[in-house]
Amino acid sequence: MVEIGSSAWVARTGGALGPVDQVRFIVQAIVHELKSLRSGAGGRAWRGRSPDLTLAPDRLLPDTPIARHVSAYAQALLPEPLLQHSLRSWIWAGMLGDLDHLAYDNERLYVAALLHDVALVNHPGPDASCFAVHGAAVARQIVRDAGASGPFADTVADAIAAHFNVTVPVSWGAEAHLLHAGTHLDVAGTRRSELATSTLTEVHARAPRTGFATHFLAAMQQEATSRTNSRAAVLWRLGMGRAIRRHDQRC
Repeated sequence: MVEIGSSAWVARTGGALGPVDQVRFIVQAIVHELKSLRSGAGGRAWRGRSPDLTLAPDRLLPDTPIARHVSAYAQALLPEPLLQHSLRSWIWAGMLGDLDHLAYDNERLYVAALLHDVALVNHPGPDASCFAVHGAAVARQIVRDAGASGPFADTVADAIAAHFNVTVPVSWGAEAHLLHAGTHLDVAGTRRSELATSTLTEVHARAPRTGFATHFLAAMQQEATSRTNSRAAVLWRLGMGRAIRRHDQRC
């Protein structure tokens, strides 16, 4: 069976969940939530680590022609709440990659993070089934225009298309796995208990959350209304809005 959010699934469905996939996706979300409640750590075992690890947030932006092109594009297009969210998502993703000792391509991860919500501004047309899938197509073209190779563009696009899954396994690529982890930490607080309070504070000082929850909630409500068979719509109906508000109150 084709995995929801995979490149094969995107090619077959365009991002729309059919009746069977909706049931599968709901079950995945419920199982993940139950695991999170049992572990008390965002759904993860500790793997022998001590909680509240302090990590430096002052990570250097990739200084390459593609990264600079994408940075300029994102700064020109994204409203400030989404731009800062994208930057935080990259920082969180790198931190979680370091904690899990995952090797990843920082340039590709950065580009995927900066562009993962591009479709919330470059709005999908009426025939689009999912903002994440539409955003993946837009991002692929942006990075190709910047001179990226086909594999580079595919890595970025596949990560963006998958990031609204309940989970993204490492086997789908470290960048896809970490983009999912970083965005979900920033939106809903998944795995935040593995980082020291001082680290959280420093990241929010570098890339402030001002206005993010309000902006993102409005965007997700619109997605749920206009594309009722998307993953975002299903998660919205399952209570995603409450998780976003709860995490924002803790930040």
